[in-house]
Amino acid sequence: MAIELIVGGTPYLYPESGEEPNWAVNATDWSIAVTAVLSTIFGPNDILSTSFTIDNNITISTNINGLLFDPGTVRGANVEYTVYRTSTLNPSGNSETGTIYLNYDNSASVGNKWQLGQKKVGEAGIIFSITDSGQVQYKSTDIGTAGYFGKMTFSAKTLDQ
Repeated sequence: MAIELIVGGTPYLYPESGEEPNWAVNATDWSIAVTAVLSTIFGPNDILSTSFTIDNNITISTNINGLLFDPGTVRGANVEYTVYRTSTLNPSGNSETGTIYLNYDNSASVGNKWQLGQKKVGEAGIIFSITDSGQVQYKSTDIGTAGYFGKMTFSAKTLDQ
């Protein structure tokens, strides 16, 4: 007996294993509908949850690997993130969670193509920036090198051009 699956308000009869007759049309229609819905949830330039090691006492802007946006295809992005840093000197740790808002403006002057805004809770001693080429970078405060651990987890939803 077929199972009714609803995608975007449209019901699709989907076969159970070995069921007759040939259900290829139903299965294909359902697959197309699901693919269309999934494409609205995760876009081609979005970033799935990714981890990155945050180093201690970084005074020169340093790339966050995997947090890069192509200005030729991305107009803006919302980056959800968490940061946790701890050391022997700071055993309770510093934590922060928030959203970084990015907006690309091709007509802006060199060095200012991307605008960055941020809303956060907590303070992990991290300062974010972004290059004209779309690479997000960070600087970090010194919380002690002995027993240091620093981790950032992020994901991003983009708004394509």
